[in-house]
Amino acid sequence: MKHTKLKKVGFCAGMLLCGVSGYSLMHHVAQNNVSEFNKTEVVIDKDTISIQQFYYNLSYTPQGWVYTTPQGKSFNVDSLCDYHKQEIRRQNSLKNIQLKKQIDTIYVSYDKKLYQKYHEPKIIYKNAYADSLPHMPSMGIYNYDVITIREFKADNPELQKKIDIYNNCYNCTFDHEYSHYFNTLNGIRTWNSYPIKFVECCLDEISVNIKQCLSQRLNYIINGRDINFITPRFDFYKNAIENKTIKPQTLQPTSDEVKFIANSVFDAWMKDKFDIYIKQECSRSEYFLKDAPYVAILEDTSKHNDVMGKIFMINGIDFWKYISLREKEIFERITPEMQQKWQFLCDNKFQNMSHLEKLEFLKITQGPDKYNMTLNKNKIKARIISAFGKDR
Repeated sequence: MKHTKLKKVGFCAGMLLCGVSGYSLMHHVAQNNVSEFNKTEVVIDKDTISIQQFYYNLSYTPQGWVYTTPQGKSFNVDSLCDYHKQEIRRQNSLKNIQLKKQIDTIYVSYDKKLYQKYHEPKIIYKNAYADSLPHMPSMGIYNYDVITIREFKADNPELQKKIDIYNNCYNCTFDHEYSHYFNTLNGIRTWNSYPIKFVECCLDEISVNIKQCLSQRLNYIINGRDINFITPRFDFYKNAIENKTIKPQTLQPTSDEVKFIANSVFDAWMKDKFDIYIKQECSRSEYFLKDAPYVAILEDTSKHNDVMGKIFMINGIDFWKYISLREKEIFERITPEMQQKWQFLCDNKFQNMSHLEKLEFLKITQGPDKYNMTLNKNKIKARIISAFGKDR
């Protein structure tokens, strides 16, 4: 009986004996590991199995480590442990988004009750259901597969002239929101460290504002250089034109104008929007990393630069070479409270790593040799448990 069991284990298991009684040692190994191997689970192709079953059916092939199901289906373990594969699948799924556009009409009028002859009258905003809105709503929203554009319609020509700057024809709202969608396809949802992802979410807003500024610039040129097509959102640009600091002449801006736009949009957003957006971008970055495994939230500056290079390639112009010099200013405004929360989230991910995630972490931190040795060792343990478990 002993000889039959030893045959099941094979030569590699024999190496574990080291001159000690074979049966005693193997029985000891089985008893020490059987609980963990039967209790710990992995998910393979939507099936949840114990690591005992996983390692028992593991083999090393010229293609690497392979797990074979009882039905004969094979899975490359290196791929199962590679979070990049999971991230690529998630990113590719975004290409299937069927983008929809909707327009919400906002009706605008003066509040006649509060109208005073020598003061600016209060403006009232109502939606299509005649519900009064407490404040002027945002001009546009992008939400995964829907772009919503707000069009403001006044009840008199004088007021319409004042609010036209908020409509798409002047504000270029659609280009702003579509750029958020473009950035989604180009990696804004990819995984990285919490600080980097927060900065990327802020830079997402800066990139779409650059696109919007360029769209207003185009409208300015094709409408006979009518300065009214540059809205107060980009006052710095309007002032530069009026002061002749810049002279937009051609459809493509000069390198000096590109640098001016990049730095001016960055400055304006940091001054006027950062404090308003900080909570939103913090929540958004945490949402994007919600399902990321621990190894995927380790800092990756190369991936960051690759994603930002795509996002800041706007109208065929490389704005990243200017914005990359400024992004440290966003990192510097990360608060201790944000860092503390992110550390908690990191610790939680580390403590709750799945078995496959632990294998990947081992491979990344200690190298492929340690990874291969661990897989081989666990494979041997699974065979020993099968042959010398407590029920044998």
